[in-house]
Amino acid sequence: MGRGSLFWGSVLILLGILFALQAANVIQDVFGWFWPLFLILLGVAILVNRVDLSVTNENSALEHRRFSVDLNDAERLMLEIDHGAGAIRINGGAPPGTALRGTQGATMSYQSQRNGKTLAIELDAGPSFLPFLGPENGAWQFQITNAVPVSIKMECGMASLDFDFTDTQLEFLGLEMGAASLNLKLPAHATRTLVDIESGAASLNITIPQDVAARIRLEQGASSQNIDTARFPQVGEGWYESPDFERAEHRAEINLEGGANNVIVR
Repeated sequence: MGRGSLFWGSVLILLGILFALQAANVIQDVFGWFWPLFLILLGVAILVNRVDLSVTNENSALEHRRFSVDLNDAERLMLEIDHGAGAIRINGGAPPGTALRGTQGATMSYQSQRNGKTLAIELDAGPSFLPFLGPENGAWQFQITNAVPVSIKMECGMASLDFDFTDTQLEFLGLEMGAASLNLKLPAHATRTLVDIESGAASLNITIPQDVAARIRLEQGASSQNIDTARFPQVGEGWYESPDFERAEHRAEINLEGGANNVIVR
């Protein structure tokens, strides 16, 4: 039986005991007792886990938690991610012949399907911070292929997102997110990249490589904006564009829609 099952099984047993004591009129407030005891149980579980890790081969444990999806000679990759809360890091550099690889946990699942020349992967990454159920370091980490064009659609709630697509062929990134923070580095050599972001109260930090021209459109509520107007002059209300955008070899088009956001584009 896994450590996660033991932990959550113990939580259920604890609740059962407390409800039994309440029924016997030994205690009056179940949850007044539950939370202190839960924190004690959680602390003991963390200590036991750390001790266990100290006597386990670290590399073997890491390999056990990794997964990979073969590219299977596909010419495009479509990745859909559903993420509730926590942290996700995505970058390029997956090994040759691999579409996606990363860390795995009890709250993460995926499935893949080849549709013609496109490999479609659906990935459900649950909360990354749950003890024993999420990844060891508290953040899901994924690598995508640099070899073929990639499209990514993602929905998330309260999340910390760190995406480095510098060396990838990212063609499309669609994000729907709530109260989140995003650090995004766009491709340096992709012919054209389209980014669509819909957000709530979010912090957006977007880096565009020096040789990439950009067109940026903002439909924001009460937001703070810091756009590098030396590279992307303002040409209209909420509209910024590189002077050479139409003829540039490498281009990025960014559409930002949201509420009370802090937006940095450089």
